Amino acid sequence: MGFGRAAELLSRERVASKQTVAAVREPLTRAATAAAPLMRCSDPDVVTAAEQLLNALSDVEETARLEAALQAFGRAVNAATAPRLSWWTRRRGGRAG
Repeated sequence: MGFGRAAELLSRERVASKQTVAAVREPLTRAATAAAPLMRCSDPDVVTAAEQLLNALSDVEETARLEAALQAFGRAVNAATAPRLSWWTRRRGGRAG
């Protein structure tokens, strides 16, 4: 009876693991697809952050690394897409707006 119970538990664990992988596969595929064009971005910080994010996505169990990569990616993209100050505004040392 002990082996039967152990086999049942292992089977349940395997099913749960497959379900987890299936649930994570789609978001990871979408993230990788979205990041691909960013690997050719002219901003080197965005490229580096995208690479780090893709590397972190390969090990989703390491949540601290993934969270740090997501934050760095967000900062890099925000900086790259922030409106640029005009030459005149930069010269005066002011802010846009």
